[in-house]
This record gives sequence, C-alpha cells and structure tokens, in this order.
Amino acid sequence: MRYHDNGSFYNVSVSQAEVEMFKRTWPGSGLPDKRVTFQFDKQNGDLVDIWPYQYAALFDGDACLALAADAQAYGETRQ
Repeated sequence: MRYHDNGSFYNVSVSQAEVEMFKRTWPGSGLPDKRVTFQFDKQNGDLVDIWPYQYAALFDGDACLALAADAQAYGETRQ
C-alpha cells in the first residue's frame, strides 16, 4: 500500500498484487484484479472517494468495505 497526504485528505493506493492477495481471504467477492485508491478525510476518517470510479460503482459490498478498512488502518499509521 502507498500513502499520499493531500492536506485535509489522504489517499491509500492498494496495488493489483495486494488486491489479489486480499481476494484470497474473500473468495467470490467479485473485486477486480486491479489497483484501487481510497481517499479518506483526515478529520473524521470518512471514506470520501474510490478510484477508479467503476470499482466503487460495480463492486460496492462487504469485500470492498473490508479492503477500504484495511487501507484506512494503513493510512492512519502513516499520518
């Protein structure tokens, strides 16, 4: 994972390899094998955005939420 500070927000990018590894714990999740970036609000930790947008629109569910939580936890350790 990679952390990027955007001032009042921060991004965490999850590589394709990391997504593939995550999917081993969520078989049948439907998550695509591609890199995804989550953006969080520094002040309250809210998930603000997901790139690519199609990732969020097509694969919004428990697995996507769990991956976002992992990314958020990683980002919180980097602040």
